[in-house]
Amino acid sequence: MRYRKIAPWYMMIAFVFTAVLAMAAMSIAQDMSNMKDMHNMKMDKSAKTTTVQGEVIDMACYMTKGEHGSDHADCATACINSGLPVGVLDKSGHVYLCMTATHKPANSLLVQYAAKEVKVTGIVYKKGGMDMFAVDKVEPVN
Repeated sequence: MRYRKIAPWYMMIAFVFTAVLAMAAMSIAQDMSNMKDMHNMKMDKSAKTTTVQGEVIDMACYMTKGEHGSDHADCATACINSGLPVGVLDKSGHVYLCMTATHKPANSLLVQYAAKEVKVTGIVYKKGGMDMFAVDKVEPVN
């Protein structure tokens, strides 16, 4: 039986391809590890718990068109259910982007209150001109 001799440049291509695949696999594994760590974050124990009263809004319609209020309730519910960001608009016009206290989207927590007044309790994180509210508790306002 005769064996064909493999050209050295084929071996080089195979080696480079294998090395690139190995590096890509390691990079993906590291990214997955970082995501897992991010979702298991604990709240800053030194941060103060705050309560804010305001209307639950879908951030997309509010930020792009200024839409909110009872006339916008059906659209807000649909947008929040679709996964668009949710927030709270207080009486002074200040907007808080909301997440849960466990650093996950707050959509399922707040969608039932779309376009309604609530009191949210949790921790406010401020950075770069933005306020992120880590909601621990939600109460409807009658």
